[in-house]
Amino acid sequence: MKFEDLIIDNAQTYSQKAKLLEQKLIAIRQRNRGEILSKIDTETHRMEHITTFRGVDFVNDSKSENVNATYYCLEQMKSNVIWIVGGDDSLTNYADLTEVVKNKVTAIVCMSEHCEKIKQTFNGYVPVILECNNMETAVRQGFYAAQKGDIVLLSTACKCDSQFKDYKQRGLAFRKAIAQL
Repeated sequence: MKFEDLIIDNAQTYSQKAKLLEQKLIAIRQRNRGEILSKIDTETHRMEHITTFRGVDFVNDSKSENVNATYYCLEQMKSNVIWIVGGDDSLTNYADLTEVVKNKVTAIVCMSEHCEKIKQTFNGYVPVILECNNMETAVRQGFYAAQKGDIVLLSTACKCDSQFKDYKQRGLAFRKAIAQL
Protein backbone atom coordinates (compact mmCIF):
# COMPACT_ATOMS: atom_id res chain seq x y z
CA MET A 1 0.00 0.00 0.00
CA LYS A 2 1.27 3.41 -0.93
CA PHE A 3 1.73 6.10 1.63
CA GLU A 4 -0.86 8.32 -0.12
CA ASP A 5 -3.43 5.50 0.01
CA LEU A 6 -2.78 5.00 3.71
CA ILE A 7 -3.36 8.70 4.35
CA ILE A 8 -6.61 8.62 2.36
CA ASP A 9 -7.80 5.49 4.24
CA ASN A 10 -6.99 7.10 7.60
CA ALA A 11 -8.72 10.32 6.58
CA GLN A 12 -11.86 8.40 5.57
CA THR A 13 -11.79 6.45 8.84
CA TYR A 14 -11.43 9.65 10.88
CA SER A 15 -14.20 11.28 8.86
CA GLN A 16 -16.52 8.35 9.56
CA LYS A 17 -15.64 8.40 13.26
CA ALA A 18 -16.26 12.16 13.39
CA LYS A 19 -19.70 11.70 11.79
CA LEU A 20 -20.59 8.97 14.30
CA LEU A 21 -19.44 11.15 17.16
CA GLU A 22 -21.44 14.08 15.83
CA GLN A 23 -24.58 11.87 15.55
CA LYS A 24 -24.10 10.70 19.15
CA LEU A 25 -23.71 14.28 20.37
CA ILE A 26 -26.88 15.34 18.53
CA ALA A 27 -28.79 12.40 20.05
CA ILE A 28 -27.56 13.31 23.54
CA ARG A 29 -28.49 16.96 23.01
CA GLN A 30 -31.98 16.02 21.80
CA ARG A 31 -32.50 13.65 24.74
CA ASN A 32 -31.38 16.33 27.20
CA ARG A 33 -33.66 18.90 25.58
CA GLY A 34 -36.55 16.44 25.79
CA GLU A 35 -35.88 15.80 29.47
CA ILE A 36 -35.75 19.53 30.20
CA LEU A 37 -38.96 20.22 28.27
CA SER A 38 -40.77 17.33 29.93
CA LYS A 39 -39.84 18.80 33.33
CA ILE A 40 -41.16 22.18 32.26
CA ASP A 41 -44.32 20.68 30.82
CA THR A 42 -45.18 18.81 34.01
CA GLU A 43 -44.43 21.64 36.42
CA THR A 44 -47.44 22.81 38.42
CA HIS A 45 -49.08 25.90 36.86
CA ARG A 46 -46.88 25.59 33.75
CA MET A 47 -48.63 23.97 30.79
CA GLU A 48 -50.33 21.65 33.27
CA HIS A 49 -53.13 19.55 31.80
CA ILE A 50 -55.89 19.62 34.41
CA THR A 51 -58.62 17.49 32.83
CA THR A 52 -60.70 16.74 29.79
CA PHE A 53 -64.38 17.49 30.30
CA ARG A 54 -66.91 16.65 27.57
CA GLY A 55 -64.13 16.55 24.99
CA VAL A 56 -62.58 19.90 25.98
CA ASP A 57 -59.08 19.99 27.50
CA PHE A 58 -58.23 22.44 30.27
CA VAL A 59 -54.62 23.61 30.60
CA ASN A 60 -53.27 25.68 33.49
CA ASP A 61 -50.41 27.94 32.44
CA SER A 62 -50.89 30.49 35.21
CA LYS A 63 -47.14 30.74 35.68
CA SER A 64 -46.81 32.41 32.26
CA GLU A 65 -46.76 35.98 33.48
CA ASN A 66 -45.06 37.49 30.47
CA VAL A 67 -45.54 37.58 26.71
CA ASN A 68 -42.62 35.25 25.94
CA ALA A 69 -43.86 32.48 28.22
CA THR A 70 -47.39 32.75 26.83
CA TYR A 71 -46.06 32.77 23.27
CA TYR A 72 -44.17 29.52 23.92
CA CYS A 73 -47.25 27.94 25.50
CA LEU A 74 -49.58 28.93 22.66
CA GLU A 75 -47.05 27.71 20.12
CA GLN A 76 -47.07 24.25 21.76
CA MET A 77 -50.86 23.81 21.62
CA LYS A 78 -51.93 21.21 19.05
CA SER A 79 -55.64 22.16 18.91
CA ASN A 80 -57.70 25.32 18.72
CA VAL A 81 -57.38 27.41 21.87
CA ILE A 82 -59.88 29.37 23.90
CA TRP A 83 -57.47 31.68 25.70
CA ILE A 84 -58.16 33.08 29.17
CA VAL A 85 -55.97 36.16 29.52
CA GLY A 86 -55.74 39.29 31.62
CA GLY A 87 -54.57 40.76 34.87
CA ASP A 88 -52.23 43.62 35.66
CA ASP A 89 -51.14 44.26 32.08
CA SER A 90 -49.88 47.80 32.54
CA LEU A 91 -46.42 46.73 31.34
CA THR A 92 -47.59 44.07 28.85
CA ASN A 93 -47.28 44.56 25.10
CA TYR A 94 -49.62 42.00 23.56
CA ALA A 95 -48.65 42.94 20.00
CA ASP A 96 -45.85 40.35 20.02
CA LEU A 97 -48.52 37.65 20.31
CA THR A 98 -50.69 38.62 17.33
CA GLU A 99 -49.25 36.10 14.86
CA VAL A 100 -49.45 33.07 17.16
CA VAL A 101 -52.89 34.15 18.42
CA LYS A 102 -54.15 34.52 14.84
CA ASN A 103 -53.03 30.93 14.10
CA LYS A 104 -54.05 29.19 17.34
CA VAL A 105 -56.80 31.08 19.19
CA THR A 106 -60.49 30.91 18.25
CA ALA A 107 -61.80 32.88 21.24
CA ILE A 108 -60.39 35.09 23.97
CA VAL A 109 -61.86 35.38 27.44
CA CYS A 110 -60.53 38.59 28.96
CA MET A 111 -60.55 38.27 32.72
CA SER A 112 -59.80 41.76 33.92
CA GLU A 113 -61.35 45.02 34.92
CA HIS A 114 -59.61 46.60 31.93
CA CYS A 115 -60.05 44.62 28.72
CA GLU A 116 -59.63 47.47 26.25
CA LYS A 117 -55.94 46.80 25.61
CA ILE A 118 -56.64 43.14 24.78
CA LYS A 119 -59.65 43.97 22.61
CA GLN A 120 -57.71 46.63 20.69
CA THR A 121 -54.73 44.34 20.11
CA PHE A 122 -56.61 41.23 18.97
CA ASN A 123 -59.71 42.69 17.31
CA GLY A 124 -59.67 41.35 13.77
CA TYR A 125 -57.39 38.44 14.66
CA VAL A 126 -59.84 36.51 16.84
CA PRO A 127 -63.56 36.27 16.02
CA VAL A 128 -64.79 36.13 19.63
CA ILE A 129 -63.56 38.26 22.55
CA LEU A 130 -65.51 37.86 25.78
CA GLU A 131 -65.17 39.85 29.01
CA CYS A 132 -65.59 38.81 32.63
CA ASN A 133 -64.45 39.76 36.12
CA ASN A 134 -63.75 36.42 37.82
CA MET A 135 -62.30 32.98 37.22
CA GLU A 136 -65.57 31.05 37.52
CA THR A 137 -67.15 33.09 34.75
CA ALA A 138 -63.98 32.92 32.63
CA VAL A 139 -63.87 29.12 32.80
CA ARG A 140 -67.60 28.83 32.08
CA GLN A 141 -67.36 31.22 29.10
CA GLY A 142 -64.28 29.41 27.84
CA PHE A 143 -66.00 26.03 28.08
CA TYR A 144 -69.13 27.23 26.25
CA ALA A 145 -67.02 28.87 23.54
CA ALA A 146 -65.08 25.62 22.99
CA GLN A 147 -65.89 22.78 20.67
CA LYS A 148 -65.00 19.14 21.23
CA GLY A 149 -61.21 18.80 20.82
CA ASP A 150 -60.46 22.43 21.76
CA ILE A 151 -58.28 23.59 24.64
CA VAL A 152 -59.31 26.12 27.27
CA LEU A 153 -56.00 27.68 28.27
CA LEU A 154 -55.27 29.95 31.22
CA SER A 155 -52.09 31.80 30.24
CA THR A 156 -52.40 35.43 31.27
CA ALA A 157 -49.20 36.93 29.83
CA CYS A 158 -49.12 39.33 32.79
CA LYS A 159 -48.89 39.56 36.56
CA CYS A 160 -51.90 39.03 38.80
CA ASP A 161 -54.21 41.91 39.48
CA SER A 162 -56.02 42.50 42.77
CA GLN A 163 -58.06 39.29 42.41
CA PHE A 164 -55.12 36.98 43.15
CA LYS A 165 -52.10 37.08 45.43
CA ASP A 166 -49.90 35.24 42.91
CA TYR A 167 -49.94 32.85 39.96
CA LYS A 168 -50.37 29.86 42.31
CA GLN A 169 -53.59 31.21 43.77
CA ARG A 170 -54.81 32.06 40.25
CA GLY A 171 -54.00 28.53 39.04
CA LEU A 172 -55.82 26.98 42.00
CA ALA A 173 -58.84 29.18 41.28
CA PHE A 174 -58.75 27.86 37.69
CA ARG A 175 -58.78 24.26 38.96
CA LYS A 176 -61.65 25.01 41.34
CA ALA A 177 -63.69 26.68 38.61
CA ILE A 178 -63.23 23.68 36.31
CA ALA A 179 -64.43 21.37 39.08
CA GLN A 180 -67.60 23.46 39.33
CA LEU A 181 -68.59 22.94 35.69
